[in-house]
Amino acid sequence: MAELSVNGEKVEASLIEAEINRLRPSYQQVFKDQTPEQQEQQLGEWAKENVIESILFRQEAAKAFPNITDDEIQAALNGLLENENEMGPIHQQMEASEEDQQNLRDSIAAQLRQEKLSRQVTDEVPTPTDKAVQKYYEDNLSERFTVPEMIRAAHIVKHPGPETSPEELRAEMQTILDQLNNGTPFEELAREHSDCPDQGGDLGFFPRGQMVPAFEEVVFNLKPGTRSDIFETEFGLHIAKVYETRPAMPCPLEQVREVIIRELSQQAKEKAIEKFLDAQKEKAVIEQR
Repeated sequence: MAELSVNGEKVEASLIEAEINRLRPSYQQVFKDQTPEQQEQQLGEWAKENVIESILFRQEAAKAFPNITDDEIQAALNGLLENENEMGPIHQQMEASEEDQQNLRDSIAAQLRQEKLSRQVTDEVPTPTDKAVQKYYEDNLSERFTVPEMIRAAHIVKHPGPETSPEELRAEMQTILDQLNNGTPFEELAREHSDCPDQGGDLGFFPRGQMVPAFEEVVFNLKPGTRSDIFETEFGLHIAKVYETRPAMPCPLEQVREVIIRELSQQAKEKAIEKFLDAQKEKAVIEQR
């Protein structure tokens, strides 16, 4: 890898490699159509840009806020220690050499400088307008702000096991089905015979995508108050009953307004930082050889 420097500061190749590894899982999932060679090339470019921007931001933070007090560092350190158990890495570093402890304090100071610069850069980002909130709500209503169709169902299930043949398992379930057909309450048979007897087999309300597909294929096609015949999933043999269904419903805007405001505000802050970094890159001396 070619040697890279940002305003005279040498960039270690390990930083870019670490960023490549951080990006790789999500990148490969999104860009599955690219060849491995194309993926690696693009990952390398993105990782390099991220590292350059990170260094530029740190450098600018050091210029803007050179003096971080010992009290500020100690307060931040105390907060980190409180949120970590005694065997955590920060506790371990505090029990190591004086050099390790100083490195930790230097790292905290650098982070505090960057947090101050971030606040300064985003300080004038306006609160989202009602019009912007309404548009974001409408644009994301179906995917983000709609409660999906829900169903409340129960089941009687028998799991396969080494001591029970498939024929014996189905015979047991057929006996249970015969009892249901003769009027024995579903919940009573679930408590007595199901391998998941709790709550009379009641699974509560759940949306599509929470249960295995073979189970959902059956229960989401049952009407409330009806039950299925015997059917099979990867977990065994089932008989299911549906109690109630709830259609998909949009969340009222007022219930999600604060969420939308936070998301729009965060997006605006990220754009402000991007604009700031673009300006820094134009002035920076970035060399690669």
